[in-house]
Amino acid sequence: MNVDTFIIQEFVTRRKRLVPGQKAPARTRHHALNDAERLAKRAEGVAVIHVVADDETGEVSSIDVLARHGAIPEEFEEQIRAA
Repeated sequence: MNVDTFIIQEFVTRRKRLVPGQKAPARTRHHALNDAERLAKRAEGVAVIHVVADDETGEVSSIDVLARHGAIPEEFEEQIRAA
């Protein structure tokens, strides 16, 4: 059985580089998008990630970026797809 997971990823600047900060899970797509929009008002960058994985094996079948707000590293999407 596939399980949908929604993650809100914050981005911050450290040593003049934009890097991932805190990440937080969200219960639904709606909550993830709303929470990210609120967080974007005070964060440098925010992305909402949707992960679909098999509940039994943990195998990831898809990863999508649902929303982006503010500054997001250019290589971000490539990195999550490679993981």
